Amino acid sequence: MFNTRPRRSIKPGSQARMGYGIIPPSVRGLNLKAGINALKPDEALVLDNWRPGQTYQQVRGGYTSHATGLGASVGTLMEWAGPSSRKFFGATATAIYEVTSAGAVGAAAVSSLSSAYWQHLNFTTSGGAFLVLCNGSDSVRNYDGSSWTTPSITNVTSADLINVASHKQRLWFIEKNSTKAWYLGTSSISGAATKFDLGDKFRRGGKLQLIGTLSQDSGDGLDDVLCFISSNGEVVVYQGGNPDDPNDWSLVGVYRAAAPIGNRALIRVGGDLGILTERGIISVRQLMQGGSADAERQAITDKIDPGIINDFRSYGTNTGWEMIVHERTRQALVNIPKSASTAFQYALNIQTGAWSTYGFYASPMNATCWGIANNELYFGDSSGNVWHAENGYQDNGAAITCAWKPSFQKYGKGALYRVSLIQPIFIAGGRITPAVRVNVDYRDDLPLTTDEYPVDAGSAGSVWGTGLWGTAIWGSSAVPYADWINADGVGTASTINMVIRPNGIPARLSETNVRYELAQVPSL
Repeated sequence: MFNTRPRRSIKPGSQARMGYGIIPPSVRGLNLKAGINALKPDEALVLDNWRPGQTYQQVRGGYTSHATGLGASVGTLMEWAGPSSRKFFGATATAIYEVTSAGAVGAAAVSSLSSAYWQHLNFTTSGGAFLVLCNGSDSVRNYDGSSWTTPSITNVTSADLINVASHKQRLWFIEKNSTKAWYLGTSSISGAATKFDLGDKFRRGGKLQLIGTLSQDSGDGLDDVLCFISSNGEVVVYQGGNPDDPNDWSLVGVYRAAAPIGNRALIRVGGDLGILTERGIISVRQLMQGGSADAERQAITDKIDPGIINDFRSYGTNTGWEMIVHERTRQALVNIPKSASTAFQYALNIQTGAWSTYGFYASPMNATCWGIANNELYFGDSSGNVWHAENGYQDNGAAITCAWKPSFQKYGKGALYRVSLIQPIFIAGGRITPAVRVNVDYRDDLPLTTDEYPVDAGSAGSVWGTGLWGTAIWGSSAVPYADWINADGVGTASTINMVIRPNGIPARLSETNVRYELAQVPSL
């Protein structure tokens, strides 16, 4: 039931020559930008719930329950990282709960709130280590490892501060629906705030939406600059540390990009800043060096930009757009909220620059927000739960459905041929039974995604995240499986739609062999 009927047949009486080809793993990841006939052999049209590595593709990690009972949609996950301990918190529209320990949460740590959508950071002074957070509706909050406080910030209404960043030992805030930034004194978490208005720099109008620090040498240091980003995509860059001192504060330049999406549209990768815009993720460093056109051409998301542009058209007004980097698994995620309760993600291998999707076709992680605690990855959902991602090989006990459609391949220099057998080579904790359909001549069928396909179960190897992605050695239960599978398709170019559903099994795909029959015109 998994094979298509051939669109055309090799004529009787013709001579057929047997041949073998190889479909490499899609280590370059998704390419949604190039034409369907222009992809490289190791790129993919569909790569869902796979992670492209350097020499293979592997099934993404699963998730398990971490915290329950928050009572409403989780809008923010945030960690207080002290010098000798850490604590983890989840926020709903009315309260903040501690979710450091797994299981049902206790009483709210902070209550009587009016927004779940906090911006936050860790900031250390001589007085201690603080989690600083603001949301534009409730007063700024601080947490010092044992108690929550509401700092006294004067000259501006604390509840109007919507975003926070640190630069040169100062806290900077954004006043909502304005062009104003506000900064506190050096190493201060409270006190008199000083206004810094960007209105005369925003030639396109709009409001100040984002603020972040960019390092020009890939680390934190003296050459860091502060970037102010408007709702219309203008990026104003200043260098220095003290806006009150003209000798220590100067304008670097004003640059133009596409409009950012939401208040969580910044991602820090190394020393660079990426802005999630309506046209993809733009590197601020590239923007400063080459301008907007060059930055868009070399965007981090260049190969998936058509997907993000279409997603913004469909879901751009939904809350939940955000980006997160998880260094332990060497990946970055872009959360796409399809609704208040459903989502999928674009996933980036930050070593190779290859993209895939998580949950676009099946097995979604319906995240409303993401967070990192003790270097582990978590997400919240609309039902008041917090989930531990990249943990195990199942999605809360369910099999992970993985869809793959690599680029089209030509065999025999464009001659007509019939695909008859394929041989996926898996390194896995148990036998993998894929469902396969052959597509020919650039037919772009959707991948197989129903629940009727085989579910494979076997012994698990080592747990996701216990070693570095691409270098860790799996448990001894991961062995090669290389079964030949019947296939049927006739054309001059072909690819496969393949779905696997490993349930509790670690699995990598190394390559796929193809056997074909090449038609030849009979001799006269």
